[in-house]
Amino acid sequence: MPETLIIESASTEHLPSALGLVFQRIGGHDERESLVNNALRLIRHGELDPAGVLVARQGVRICGAMICLLTPGAGGLVWPPQVAATPHRAAIEDLLVQHAKRSMKQRGAKLGQALLAPADRSLGAPLERNGFAHVTSLWYLRHELELPPGIHVPRDATVYESYDRCDQDSFQKTLLRTYEATCDCPEVNGVRTIAEVLQGHRAQGMHDPSRWWLALVAGKPVGVLLLTAIPEWRAWDVSYLGVVPEARRRGLGRELTRKAILETRAAGAGQLTLAVDSRNDAASKLYLGLGFERYDQREVYLAIWKNSAGHYSGIAT
Repeated sequence: MPETLIIESASTEHLPSALGLVFQRIGGHDERESLVNNALRLIRHGELDPAGVLVARQGVRICGAMICLLTPGAGGLVWPPQVAATPHRAAIEDLLVQHAKRSMKQRGAKLGQALLAPADRSLGAPLERNGFAHVTSLWYLRHELELPPGIHVPRDATVYESYDRCDQDSFQKTLLRTYEATCDCPEVNGVRTIAEVLQGHRAQGMHDPSRWWLALVAGKPVGVLLLTAIPEWRAWDVSYLGVVPEARRRGLGRELTRKAILETRAAGAGQLTLAVDSRNDAASKLYLGLGFERYDQREVYLAIWKNSAGHYSGIAT
């Protein structure tokens, strides 16, 4: 491979061609042009960090590009590299991914992920060559808020306290306990601190602490429910729903989901959405049984970075 190859963040003048290369294998010309224009608009409005648009450059010629962005809560999000026709394609892809990983880790990310449509699975090959693993599929579900029979019948024993009014230390400890033996992306357990986890959840949609609840039975915390508004979809989203191990298989997951549906309906939203790990059979059956429907799917590629002592950073998922 030529020694003059430079990996760097795209300059302002190179951003349009770099983004065009990134999206070169998506849809038709109009769709690609729309994606490029939208990304440039986000950059102009400060909603997308241009430093995360990487290019592989020989002189003024852009021969490869990818996107790597920091996300709130010590995370990173990548879109796989795309390279112009060249005999050195794989080597340039590898250099871009390796640079992206170093950059995200140096800026504080503890994990990186890519979410690819099933039709784009082939784009994940450079990620898998460079430390990312394809760990699962995420199923995206939505509920149109037509209420199934019995949905209005609450569990009299369950009491809810919103995050802005409850003992927040108890909320956080309960949240941590719900991760024990979880079937939803267990690979990330123990990677991030509880503060980082909460930061990540707050950044989703329009955060309102009154839409986060601690569930208690007989005065004991048994689970948590985190909802957020997604105005552009006229929807609410289940950011997280979890039950502590000793309270599972008692109908509490159904009760928390029931509350999510009713709160969303009462707020006048048009639908309730959520994502579930395809390996979590119990949760999938629960949601589908309550009237959710699958509408999309993403393949999850994940990289987790260890510290110099060889241990995962952080104490919570």
